[in-house]
Amino acid sequence: MQSGVIVSPIALKNSWSVPIQVAVLAIVVAGSLALLAFDVIVTRSSPERERDVREQLTAASRQMTSAAHSFAGFPPESEDAVHQLNRELGEVTERILRDFPDIEGGFYADDRLDRFLGYAFPSRAHPPRERDKSDPPPLEAPYIRLQARESLSSPPGETRLSVRDVEASRVMILTEPVGSARPARLATWLMYRLVDPRQLGNQVRRYQASTAMAIGGLALAAVLLINLGRTLHAQRQQEARLRDELRRSEHLAALGKLLAGVAHEVRNPLAAIRSTVQLWDRLPEQTRTPQSLQAVVAAVDQLNQTVTQLLYFSRADHAERQPLETHQLLRETVAMIAAQAAQQNVTLHWQLSPLEFPVAGSPTGLRQVFINLLQNALQAMPTGGELVLSSCRSPDATQGSIEVRDSGRGVPPEDRPRLFEPFFTTRPMGTGLGLALCREIVLQHGGAIEFLAGTKAGSVFRVTLPLRKS
Repeated sequence: MQSGVIVSPIALKNSWSVPIQVAVLAIVVAGSLALLAFDVIVTRSSPERERDVREQLTAASRQMTSAAHSFAGFPPESEDAVHQLNRELGEVTERILRDFPDIEGGFYADDRLDRFLGYAFPSRAHPPRERDKSDPPPLEAPYIRLQARESLSSPPGETRLSVRDVEASRVMILTEPVGSARPARLATWLMYRLVDPRQLGNQVRRYQASTAMAIGGLALAAVLLINLGRTLHAQRQQEARLRDELRRSEHLAALGKLLAGVAHEVRNPLAAIRSTVQLWDRLPEQTRTPQSLQAVVAAVDQLNQTVTQLLYFSRADHAERQPLETHQLLRETVAMIAAQAAQQNVTLHWQLSPLEFPVAGSPTGLRQVFINLLQNALQAMPTGGELVLSSCRSPDATQGSIEVRDSGRGVPPEDRPRLFEPFFTTRPMGTGLGLALCREIVLQHGGAIEFLAGTKAGSVFRVTLPLRKS
């Protein structure tokens, strides 16, 4: 039995949209997390960077200490001498720090003078009026003065290093005494801003921008996730509609094939009825015998049976579904054929699962399936045999199977592929609609029916149905 189903463009669109949305969602989430990780990394002070800065400060201090060695014992006795010393030390600082970007520094004179001298910051441009200034930035000056005073008594070549948070800045300060006299008259000081206020502002703005982008990405991911859920829901609905269309198309295909055989099945009894009635009309006295009447009634019964079975095909999909216990329905059906089985010396064996088999289905349709299978089994054992009814449930308890096994003559291999075709029969008086009707009813219940070929004699038919969720 073949049928065609036209897949709508919407279904094709949905089939592609889901992986695309999943890919976009993954990219957005990964990008947002990467931005957040970047924020965390850039806002942390790198130990490697601090180590490099310390090495630069030490190298610059060594050069300044060596260059200012001749000024270590110079006692400025007048203000003009102090200004002269400031200019000369400033030239030393300016010259040395040109090779060390972003480092500012100078000298500190001892407690008797208590002044900063020779301040320079060559890598940062200063207004002309600040060219002659000697004091470091006012916020950091107290910390530099305190550390420089401590260095005046330190051994030659010993440096003092500190890292301080001064308002919005984080600075690294290094001091070293000049000369060999103790306490020393001069000490070098150098400072590097690990976090500059201007850099901090840029960093904060960058952090705010990246955080906003990350939050926006996560919000977009949430929207995509909601849309993905809607798409999946719509796709499930579309798949359900396609399954219904497929079932209806298979149903119509079955009906079309049935109609192809109806003419032959109906014409034979109609021809018999017509010829009998014509004989009655021509020779009423001689032909109206009990045998001719019985022949007409038998032909009418055959027509009625054919029409009844055909109606099952058209009504199976619209039959009312209700909760059923399959084992109980099977026992009721067996009771209907028990007398015929005893008359044929057929022994019945039960091998049912102890667990119940709840389904949602049509009791009339499923009873018809079991009756057809049981009658086929009895017809295969006219002189006696064994009829075994067994059942089992799937491991996940979503399906249940019932098997009808007989010890009859079996089905020839060449006939097995056509067992469920309408109007295919090997019995002279059969209609060939029994197994086709069983297949149609079981399919309408979301199940399956199959013939199991084995090595032993007899036939085995298995009916699988979805179990009802409690």
